[in-house]
Amino acid sequence: MKNERIKNIIILLLKLVAIEESFSFIIAHYFFEISPFDISPTFLPAFIALLALNWYTKSFQNKNHFRPKHIPIIFILLFFAVHFRAGIYWALNTFPLRDANMVLLTLQEPFDDFAYSMINLYLKTTIPQALAISAILTAFLYTLFNNTKKKLLSISAYFIATIVLLLSEIPVFDYIHILNNEPEKNAAYSEIFAEHYINPDSIKISSPEQKRNLILVYLESMETSFMDEKHGGNQNKNFIPEITSIAQHNINFGKNGSLIGGGIDAEGSSSTLSSFITRSLGLPYVVNYKKTPALHHYKSLYKLLHENDYHQIFFQGNSGLYHEFEKFTLNQKVNEVYGPDTIIQFLKLRNNQLTKDNGFNAIHDKETFKFASQILDTIHEPFSLTFSTIDTHAPNGLYDSSCIKSIEETSEDENFKATLQCTSRELDKFMTSLKSKPFYDNTTIIIFGDHLFMGTRLVKGFPHRKWIDIFVNTKKTPLSEEKRQFSDIDMFPTILSSLDFDIEGGRLGFGTDLFSDKETLLEKIGLDSLNNEIKKIPGHLAYESYLLKKMQKKQ
Repeated sequence: MKNERIKNIIILLLKLVAIEESFSFIIAHYFFEISPFDISPTFLPAFIALLALNWYTKSFQNKNHFRPKHIPIIFILLFFAVHFRAGIYWALNTFPLRDANMVLLTLQEPFDDFAYSMINLYLKTTIPQALAISAILTAFLYTLFNNTKKKLLSISAYFIATIVLLLSEIPVFDYIHILNNEPEKNAAYSEIFAEHYINPDSIKISSPEQKRNLILVYLESMETSFMDEKHGGNQNKNFIPEITSIAQHNINFGKNGSLIGGGIDAEGSSSTLSSFITRSLGLPYVVNYKKTPALHHYKSLYKLLHENDYHQIFFQGNSGLYHEFEKFTLNQKVNEVYGPDTIIQFLKLRNNQLTKDNGFNAIHDKETFKFASQILDTIHEPFSLTFSTIDTHAPNGLYDSSCIKSIEETSEDENFKATLQCTSRELDKFMTSLKSKPFYDNTTIIIFGDHLFMGTRLVKGFPHRKWIDIFVNTKKTPLSEEKRQFSDIDMFPTILSSLDFDIEGGRLGFGTDLFSDKETLLEKIGLDSLNNEIKKIPGHLAYESYLLKKMQKKQ
């Protein structure tokens, strides 16, 4: 009797240890800290031991409780619950779901090749994960419980935990508020808008005697965490050494001693399209540009350059929302706009040179810089050339093995590190080639990260994430680069000022010229207050659009 009791205690202890090891492994999967295909050396023997102990204690042999025909039902229910969790994780790290306004604006845009490619990537990423984890969880539930009701309760708890996690991660009430309170229904004059917005037509903007050219490069998802070894979370090296060097030897607002500076993502500027429009207008992209007539009457960077006889070119080497960029830039008086199809034809690129893996045509960054260099050989002064890269797009980048070879091509993280290094190197080569161009001395080059990286692993733990800003070859010298706090809205006047334009009062749109000594709105009221004020803008723009439509009807 005593021996039997000791044996039962030992079995119970072994079971508890095995359950604890298995449960730790499954929790790590729930938060996606490890891949479902990484079999832990401690999990595997613990899981096998649990199966053996359950069999030994005849848990599986109880016909009233162990019903194999229930296994498919349990697996299918688990798959839906796990796939839901995997989908949330993927979406949170691929899209700015925490910015309700930006998500709803994006959903108003037409589906294109990029959208379909994202769906394809989502399915390829989440379904294998969900299948693998569901299989593990099914087996685990059968080792833990010999009662179907308990298994169903466990699946319900998993699903409820995911719902709670979703509500804690995503501002659901922001979505509800925006959906139930459309700006058109709440059009209202805003004193905040009237107080802070500086209309370019209301102040004196003087162009320099010799107009400087502009080359504006938007680097996809390029942020300071990729270059900082001291504060870079999980990373062990600087993945963008050339970009770091360019920032150190040129104007870089927001630097803090040896730490590279950069801009802060504010409301309405956390995607490529939104940051581009915000930096062009000095006005946060919080309403649909096409559906808000008032916005078409606001002067942007490109309209001002057009008035000063600049020849302007914009190109984008990927199809993601290209037609939206095209409509905006043409509306803003850009002379020539090129998309991926034109570039592919011009450079005579073969299919195996494109980023076909994700289901849409895109030009790798090294080809993007090549096309930019060739355009610059034909353009006449004064000019502006604006273009964007794509290879470093979240969640895993668009790896180009012909640029820099990854040390482990089966690892998404290693491929992304190689992609970062490639973009950094190709930008440096492009910058070097510019120095041989006849127009170089009269050209300002600006390098931006378009927004923060939407993945997590390589930036996890980084305390002060900022998108990169670098101003090269400017005639002006800022009063201070150190510790400036700024967001996308400040780039409109700052870009213009870097071209040696003189801006009365040092402010344009909602932005502040960083070459001046004026405080930015971010410095004046802080990020939370700035975001709250930005949320009030849609009603005012709807109000202005309403007045504009009314006036047009009278005419």
